[in-house]
Amino acid sequence: MHVERSFYRSLLALTLPVALQNVISYSVNLMDTLMLGGLGEVALSATSLANQVFFIYTVAIFGVAGGAIVLCSQYWGKKDVDSICRVASLALRISAAAGLLFTLVLFLFPRPVMQIFTAEPAVIEAGASYLRIVSLSYFFYGVTSTFLVVLRSVETVNVSVAIYGVSFAVNVFFNYVFIFGKFGAPRMGVAGAAVGTVLARVAEFVMIIAYMLVWEKKIRFRLHMLLWPSGGLARDLVRYGLPVMLNELLWSVAISMHSVILGHMSSDIVAANSICNVMFQMATSIILGVSNASAVLVGMLVGRGDYPYARACVNKLIQIYAVIGVVCAALLLAVKGPVIGIYDIKESTRVLTDQLMYVYAAAIFFMAFTCPLISGVLRGAGDTRFAAVTDVGCIWAMVPLGAAAAFWLGAPPVLVLAVLKCDMPLKAFFCLRRIAGGNWIRNVTR
Repeated sequence: MHVERSFYRSLLALTLPVALQNVISYSVNLMDTLMLGGLGEVALSATSLANQVFFIYTVAIFGVAGGAIVLCSQYWGKKDVDSICRVASLALRISAAAGLLFTLVLFLFPRPVMQIFTAEPAVIEAGASYLRIVSLSYFFYGVTSTFLVVLRSVETVNVSVAIYGVSFAVNVFFNYVFIFGKFGAPRMGVAGAAVGTVLARVAEFVMIIAYMLVWEKKIRFRLHMLLWPSGGLARDLVRYGLPVMLNELLWSVAISMHSVILGHMSSDIVAANSICNVMFQMATSIILGVSNASAVLVGMLVGRGDYPYARACVNKLIQIYAVIGVVCAALLLAVKGPVIGIYDIKESTRVLTDQLMYVYAAAIFFMAFTCPLISGVLRGAGDTRFAAVTDVGCIWAMVPLGAAAAFWLGAPPVLVLAVLKCDMPLKAFFCLRRIAGGNWIRNVTR
């Protein structure tokens, strides 16, 4: 079946703003690591490990929002705005409650949380001071992210670029002010980075609320809708969203276990891996963009019942994913030298970072298939259970193998990371086989 040009135009229109949003978001992380890198490897390692908690939270929020986008994108295919608002209301209540819970725990118990990730006292102390302050940003991030995902499901994506662009400027400015004590502000070091992050999240929150109440015209969400009963949609969100939520939570814990394994090898490895992660995240921006676009477009096609055309479009998407994988891997290898040279790190850490980047380059090629197929195609089509089992099963299968390589066999860090990243080709194999089998479309609308 022929795929119309309008599909490619829609794919590009949805992919580029989300990719740019991710570039901006990851640029904040890059600026954080560059500024904190000037304070030494303890500061860099402390914030990297402390942000593993935020990573778990963001993925939990993405799980809630991911469940919502399964429903919202298919209801958008039917132009059922009332159901979209009810799903959004429920997702917002869950995200806000989760944000407040994380804030309470992290504000009261930052040191015990840091002790999960490292045994080095200096890293624990610095990370705890950062964690207590940055925990205040969790509620604002959860609400903002949920609104943006709902907007994305109805093909409104440009607003996220504007919001994250302003947030980037706010974050970089206040990081500079409070980390280094500029313009009469106290020199706060690691804690200053946390203050900058909180102020940036508050700015994002204010902007998204203003946009939803004043300028948004497609779904016209209003605050009183938070009190609307969700009816049968709550059951749908649980049925199709719970696998997504559990998927993201268990996946994020597994990724954090990667940090635990590497963190207990040495602080040099933590610093090297944190630098690699920043470059890896920047390179995956286009992958995440096409994943979101795939979820929305496939969801819309399934929602309006156009199954043969949906299958034809997905076959074309897989070819696009292959090209993206090659480009991202090449980009990662091309920029590794200049980027590593920016950091003020020991020579041994510099060499280790260079070695780890080859593992990340191989991983990103397979990620170009796994991320769009799991988070995009399969979820958008309502096949959330298979996506969750594949994603979680493969990544957790590698955790004990990676731990054994590190602590039992005493393998070098490059080999340990390679073992941990072997989940990527496994997931690619299972997902491609699922698509080829044809049994992956689930219409979740009422």
